[in-house]
Amino acid sequence: MTREGVFEAQDVDLNSISARYGSVDPHERRMAIIALAESADASGVELLIRALSDPDAGVRRAAAMGLEQFDGLRVAQALASALLDEDESVAVAAGASLCELRAPEAASPLLALVGHERSEVRAAAWRGLRNLRVDSVLEKATEALADPNPHVRRESVGVLAYFKREELLPALIVATRDDHFEVRRAAISALAFATPEAVIDAILSRLGDTHWQVREAAANLAAKIRADAAEHALIRSLSDEAWQVALKAAHALGRLPSVEAIPALGMLLSHPVSNLRKEIAAALGEIGRPEALPYLTGAVDDPDPDVRKIARWSIHLINSAP
Repeated sequence: MTREGVFEAQDVDLNSISARYGSVDPHERRMAIIALAESADASGVELLIRALSDPDAGVRRAAAMGLEQFDGLRVAQALASALLDEDESVAVAAGASLCELRAPEAASPLLALVGHERSEVRAAAWRGLRNLRVDSVLEKATEALADPNPHVRRESVGVLAYFKREELLPALIVATRDDHFEVRRAAISALAFATPEAVIDAILSRLGDTHWQVREAAANLAAKIRADAAEHALIRSLSDEAWQVALKAAHALGRLPSVEAIPALGMLLSHPVSNLRKEIAAALGEIGRPEALPYLTGAVDDPDPDVRKIARWSIHLINSAP
């Protein structure tokens, strides 16, 4: 029942802790539950579950946090019930512990909550289901992409993404056009398991998204899967108003590698953001063509030591090429 490697089990006197938990002082009860959680003793799970019904919210929160190191149906049922706690901090703690579940049997009590009237409960249930990877969630997760709440839609994207299955691509691609940027960003990031040909239209579309974080995610996806067909769009992204987008585009162009991008990359070695200059210098080295040397030679005097180091490395890489 315990999750190995999370806590180191300690000797614990359950009778003593149970007696301490019987105190009328909520502080004493909370400290008893904390001590029990720190012991990582599976024999104390039932007391932790019992403490989820304590009249004091601080005790209930400690119990919900303590259950994160345990797994199985009984724990999942208790934490799922705690998601409905009237105290928000208890519900949040229960949601965090649910994310640590790995036992497939833990899915059933969470699936029972994905249709709950409160959107925060639905979102937390999907978040807990993400790591379980049980096929029984697929149909409902796909349906949840149409949930009225964007946080629920984002979490359902996360569930589908973990399966990395080709048959789920159409639903995920549709989600890249969601009304909410967080859903679009999650969906475009979820396509990293696909072939470039299958998702190139989604990449090109999101590189022109209205929100910079979505454009950044699209450029990052292009880098991960080496989407050659996005080369020209990525070169245009080097002039994006958000330097973070330009950074990911530079990384992608370096990985392709894109000889055509060398002039546009070289011009950015004078950009005020040093993190971007570092990525530019690295990308020019990855491209590995002598046309990049004039730009890199100027960067060896960059005010940032990391930029200077990478520029020298890139020059060496190019000069050492056969």
